Amino acid sequence: MRNGLLSALTLVCTLLVMGVAAPSAEAQALSTPDGALFLTIDLQIDPAKMDDFLAMMIEAAPDTRAREGCRLFDIYVDEANPGHVVFYEIWDSKEQQQAYLAWRQETGFNAKLGPFMAGPGGGLTYFKKVDG
Repeated sequence: MRNGLLSALTLVCTLLVMGVAAPSAEAQALSTPDGALFLTIDLQIDPAKMDDFLAMMIEAAPDTRAREGCRLFDIYVDEANPGHVVFYEIWDSKEQQQAYLAWRQETGFNAKLGPFMAGPGGGLTYFKKVDG
């Protein structure tokens, strides 16, 4: 009886570990293509102007997400540092992302950002995906 219980518990634990260690096909499908462009834009916003800044960015987000080549556009706010905002973006190519930035410049949108800035921030950082 004791060996049977021990065997059953061993089997259950093995199955649990296998379920956690082996990601499902659905989870594996969430990975973005290897050639995609990943970037962050790191800004320091005046905390007193944060609500207005976020309202403007949230209103503009659908247009960004609708641009050709935009796969992901997310806005993150640092919980421990008021005014620290990071944009996380994934694009099909650097050319498409740069065309988007040029479009924002042409429309005057980028000029609206200046009054919200509280410091230099970390700027724009491009990342290369290294795993498949």
